[in-house]
Amino acid sequence: MRWSKQLMLTGLAALLLLSSCSSKDVLEPKQKRIALMMKMGENEYWKTLRMGAEAAAKEFNVSLTVSAPEREDDYQGQLALLEDIFRTGTDALVLAPNDYEKLAGAVDRAVSLHVPVVTVDTEVDSAKVKSFVGINNVEAGRKAAQRLVELTGPSAQLAVMSVEMGAKNIEEREQGLLAELARYPQIQIVSKQNCGSDFKVCGELTSRLLARQGSVGGIVALNAVTSVGVAGAIERLGLAGQVKVVTFDSTQEELEWLQEGVIQATVVQNPFSMGYLGVKAAVDLLAGRKVPERTETATKVIDADNMFWADNQKLLFPFVK
Repeated sequence: MRWSKQLMLTGLAALLLLSSCSSKDVLEPKQKRIALMMKMGENEYWKTLRMGAEAAAKEFNVSLTVSAPEREDDYQGQLALLEDIFRTGTDALVLAPNDYEKLAGAVDRAVSLHVPVVTVDTEVDSAKVKSFVGINNVEAGRKAAQRLVELTGPSAQLAVMSVEMGAKNIEEREQGLLAELARYPQIQIVSKQNCGSDFKVCGELTSRLLARQGSVGGIVALNAVTSVGVAGAIERLGLAGQVKVVTFDSTQEELEWLQEGVIQATVVQNPFSMGYLGVKAAVDLLAGRKVPERTETATKVIDADNMFWADNQKLLFPFVK
């Protein structure tokens, strides 16, 4: 009888232990893993996007790992880092591709591993992407062109500073820019140069351009790196205000040059929202919820007159309370 009671007590204890473990598993499900692959890491734009992604990861209780090559044009570096991610494993991928075509295979590879893909900032040539979060780059290019024409007049000589083609967002900005400028038959585009992802190269090309074409009235720089390179050259040459400059993004250098009159206007995005909404879309996909194919985040043209407006301050400095 005593032996029977001991068996019953032992069995009851085992059942309680199993029940306790089971309840714990239900209450504390395994944390989902999301990988964020950015174009580059050491850049204020991408740091801001990362912070948005981290805010979403904290809010939705997911594990976030962040990777990026050193240069924004290093698609091979991105591919190598993605292979590491696939090898270690992830539940979802949020990708800002460095090249529209060359990163398409990585998306296919992710999907073959049952990893849903969300792209942010830039699109990729794959129908297997579940959702894209970013701006309307054609419209952003048009906005830059409109502001430059307002600054220089409708019969100026203009230049465009871009990067190596391959990133679809830059190609679309240029497309919108040129389409808008084509509305002014007396506008002349005297130079269109690519300077890769090196602001020093952009600065050197700008200096050579202005030495060769002294009558350039305005320059558009299509991303943060080209913007810093162009504006730095304008300042060094003492041409602030004489050559009108319209840039993209809102690095610390750009905002200082905006106040000093080196840059007249900049088209600002909201990378914090891109990072946040990209991770949120990945979380929704993992939960089996539908997500929109495209989510467009807004752009705004900021100048020295409106940069201190309350709403614009929130956009330019999203982490200042």
